[in-house]
Amino acid sequence: MKRNPNKIKLSKEELIYQAVISLFLILFLIICIVPFLYVLGMSFTSEGEMIQRNYFVIIPREPILAAYKYVLNKKFFLSMGVTVARTLLGVVAALALAVPAGYILAKQDLPYRSACMIFFIITMILNGGLIPNYMLMTRLKLLDSFWVYIAPAFANTYGILVVKLFVEGIPSDVTDSAELDGASELQKLVYIAIPLLKPTLCALGLFAAVTHWNAWFDALVYIRNEALYPIQLVIRNLLIASSSGDMMSNVNTYAKMTSESIKMASVVIAVLPILCIYPFLQKYFVHGMYTGAVKG
Repeated sequence: MKRNPNKIKLSKEELIYQAVISLFLILFLIICIVPFLYVLGMSFTSEGEMIQRNYFVIIPREPILAAYKYVLNKKFFLSMGVTVARTLLGVVAALALAVPAGYILAKQDLPYRSACMIFFIITMILNGGLIPNYMLMTRLKLLDSFWVYIAPAFANTYGILVVKLFVEGIPSDVTDSAELDGASELQKLVYIAIPLLKPTLCALGLFAAVTHWNAWFDALVYIRNEALYPIQLVIRNLLIASSSGDMMSNVNTYAKMTSESIKMASVVIAVLPILCIYPFLQKYFVHGMYTGAVKG
């Protein structure tokens, strides 16, 4: 077998360094995967096997689906539809104003540009708190409405600043040549800035999607109609009810199912959609973190 002449021979110190790094990454991977496998395994485990194995099961001997049958009811699918609609519209809302506002703030000749920047940064750092926000939603007549999830998403100050930093990095020769060809600011935004912003927009969209998917506190505060509950709030209420024993009478109607398996099944259902989407958007996530951290 011929040796590859282009292969770099590593020194002993470099080999030790790579071995240590590889060991650290393997341990970190185990730390991340084992808890999820534990939750997944417990969601398929019957009461008898949990007791027999001291409530620590990763691979159940006799998997059951009773917990998932209990969780996946009509209320679950209704709340899932609310969450999906909220996530999609929330992503659109998060980008709708962030892109044009960030593009405008990137203009060096913008009047009162520094004052606008200070205003946006102050609103990002300081928050009025729960009571002022509740009063604002009341004045806007958004209480107990689906749009109470979407309206605050337009105030995406972080997205505005990230877009601004990226637009400032576009070579001036590109925009100057477009201006010489008679392109307006809107045309430069649509045909130059947005195509170059695609990775950044995907990263910001992913941030917004994860935020809306995991949100439940705003629904707890602003919503009274259970038909508008997002999936995370439904799962939260389910976990509280299973912990307090309020549903034990219902649990007994399903053979071998326990409140512990219901909790685990709820967690798996809540996490699974994001786990399926994230690998396809990981490169954009990394790019967005790089853009926000380095260009500033």
